[in-house]
Amino acid sequence: MLYTLLNGLMFNVTWLIIVTTESALIAPVAALLHVLIHFAVMGKGYIELRVILQVALFGAFVDQILFYLQVFVVSGQPALPPLWLTCLWPVLATTLMHAFSGLQNRYLLAALLGGVGGAASFVAGTRLTSVEFDSPFWGPVIIAVLWAVVFPLLLQLPRLNGYGKR
Repeated sequence: MLYTLLNGLMFNVTWLIIVTTESALIAPVAALLHVLIHFAVMGKGYIELRVILQVALFGAFVDQILFYLQVFVVSGQPALPPLWLTCLWPVLATTLMHAFSGLQNRYLLAALLGGVGGAASFVAGTRLTSVEFDSPFWGPVIIAVLWAVVFPLLLQLPRLNGYGKR
């Protein structure tokens, strides 16, 4: 229980540091430190490292699509996600086998929390950063639907990578 709370707290602190600084220098350092501390305290070995890498690659791909389709925009910037935004994905991945592990077999609850929590996180992010929704109505709706689908799927990655199998 303590590790679950610590994991959730670490995620929120690192998210806030990355989002509020919007720094291409600070974000990778914060994300790397987060992952290293995570592994030193509660990491689950090679399988969790694979999950983190898979989520990071998937997230970079999703971010690229969202910027290409102009769901997100940064005024005066090309249609590329900022590095700091991409650095949030490995940080999120560290929660899948810890803070959010209780949702792995609760698909509807995971979808609901993914949709509501994902949209709320992105809305908060757009208020704290230079990233904006191109459409103030459709942007959050698209993110809510996307996260209602993606979050339960991400929660299955540990099992699909062999975690919990003997």
